[in-house]
Amino acid sequence: MVDQNAAILVVDDVAENRDLLARRLRRLGLSRIDEAANGHEALAAIAKTPYDLVLLDIMMPELDGFGVLEALRRDGRLNELPVIVVSALNELDPVVRCIELGADDFIFKPFNPTLLRARVLATLEKKVLRDRTRDELKRKQAELNEARTLQLALVPPPFDGEAAGRQIAVAALLEPAKEVGGDLVDYFFVGDDQIVLALGDVSDKGAGAALMMARTHALFRALAARPDAPELFADPARAVGLVNEALARGNASCMFVTFALVSVDLATGALAYVRAGHVPPYLARTDGSVARLGGGGGPALGIVEGFAYRADHAELTPGDRLLIVTDGFTEAQDRAGTLYGEAPIGELLAAGAGGQDCLRSLVEAVRAFEAGEPPSDDMAAILLTFDVI
Repeated sequence: MVDQNAAILVVDDVAENRDLLARRLRRLGLSRIDEAANGHEALAAIAKTPYDLVLLDIMMPELDGFGVLEALRRDGRLNELPVIVVSALNELDPVVRCIELGADDFIFKPFNPTLLRARVLATLEKKVLRDRTRDELKRKQAELNEARTLQLALVPPPFDGEAAGRQIAVAALLEPAKEVGGDLVDYFFVGDDQIVLALGDVSDKGAGAALMMARTHALFRALAARPDAPELFADPARAVGLVNEALARGNASCMFVTFALVSVDLATGALAYVRAGHVPPYLARTDGSVARLGGGGGPALGIVEGFAYRADHAELTPGDRLLIVTDGFTEAQDRAGTLYGEAPIGELLAAGAGGQDCLRSLVEAVRAFEAGEPPSDDMAAILLTFDVI
């Protein structure tokens, strides 16, 4: 159904032609009709009024119809404003040029009233549908932007201070490939002398992955609030097993989460960790060497109910740095499809600064490697510096 309040601009240098078109439009029930005698008047009117349709003549003094179309195209207005060219030029070249410049349709003079009616009504109907689609896209984009803001707010702020008599620093980073993503990064203190690092990567992207990420995040945070949290996270396999059971039960979508959970006893430097299908963490020693924590493996969360995860262990000494990343770093691709890989991350960690500067340098290195290619996956990382020297 065409909006009878649609605003239409008739552009023609001959007053009789404008009057004839206006009368035909009023017979269709369209009453909001303005007129312009040349291209300059047309552009001035369009700048002031949000028209729903322009009927445009080509051969006009001062500024012809081609010039009007070029100006509208240059300003980006033709994306929202349909134009039907009504002209006595009956050759093919002018028609082609008008369509190439962005006109929606072309009617030859003298026009057939029935054809004019059909073209005008069809164009106005398409305009209504385009406007509705555009409004819906804007609404969804606003929702996605809000969801992105909320998701990024889940990333804990950097920490640089004393805990259990140690001077520690923690930096975290999250960069969704789309508005929202499926990567999870978190850390929290349990009791007086324990810190837990958590990093996950949902198997999908977009809104569904973001909801799965939020659920996983909430489950681990709920465990941290339990009275037995110090004992539970001292063996991170228990915590991982509980979350896995919750995610795997009734998982009809088969969505899963690769996950790394690390618990550090700050008093002793004892480290326990579980890798549920996740990239092995990097452990940089003060002598410049970088080791990989490849133990503590098991399937990603949400796949196998009842799986008995086992933790592995390591020892932190003053000045050591522990880095955990998602495969958005390691599987980043250049234009040839070559993967960034795991080795460059260890090299950068060994040579780079600590804290947030190190994570920013890592992102910059990956972006330089991609050489302008759009990100193929979300990226998340967390870096712990133990007993800062």
